[in-house]
Amino acid sequence: MSSVNKPGGNYLPVIIHGGLAYVSGQLPRRGEDLLYVGKVGAGVDIAAAQEAAALCADLCISAINHATGGEDRIVQVLQLVGYVASAPGFTQQSQVMNGASDRLIERLGERGRHTRTSVGVAELPRGAPVELNMIAAVRS
Repeated sequence: MSSVNKPGGNYLPVIIHGGLAYVSGQLPRRGEDLLYVGKVGAGVDIAAAQEAAALCADLCISAINHATGGEDRIVQVLQLVGYVASAPGFTQQSQVMNGASDRLIERLGERGRHTRTSVGVAELPRGAPVELNMIAAVRS
């Protein structure tokens, strides 16, 4: 089970409103230690980026667990948005995000199925290769 990382600024890791959990962007880190650094397609291969995305998905679930009292409170993951720090010409962002999608379904079964957007970006905070945010339906 992953712990909840402290936000890197003046924002909350998760807000629950109207039965929805809005999870702030999660970087692949443990505490202050960023476990993956670099751009996908130059220094970070797809397999490592998928591992980073899976870790980010775990951290999103942990943030919800911390806010609601447990994984059983997640009714359905609704949306996952993944940002992939991409080298010029890298176009396999959706392959990277499969790491996160697979992890959610592995952990939550059908409750982990979700809509998804994969976005390639020039840079991410602290040089991370991947950042995820999530919206999930939760019960109080």
